[in-house]
Amino acid sequence: MPIYEFKCPNNTITEKFVKMDTKEIVCPMCHQKAKKILSSCSFRLKGGGWFADGYSHGKGAKKVKPSGG
Repeated sequence: MPIYEFKCPNNTITEKFVKMDTKEIVCPMCHQKAKKILSSCSFRLKGGGWFADGYSHGKGAKKVKPSGG
């Protein structure tokens, strides 16, 4: 279960550890419905490691042949 941010009508933003399909929660401050909002992600792929390991299609990436028939 990931952490999502929710915003209530009073503009209070709350982080909550919920299931992915959760659309709204009860705001802990005003007790009104708080809807899930889209927030920025802090995950970034930096450096050469992820690139060299084949997570890119550019120069330096490992070539993987498809399997199966």
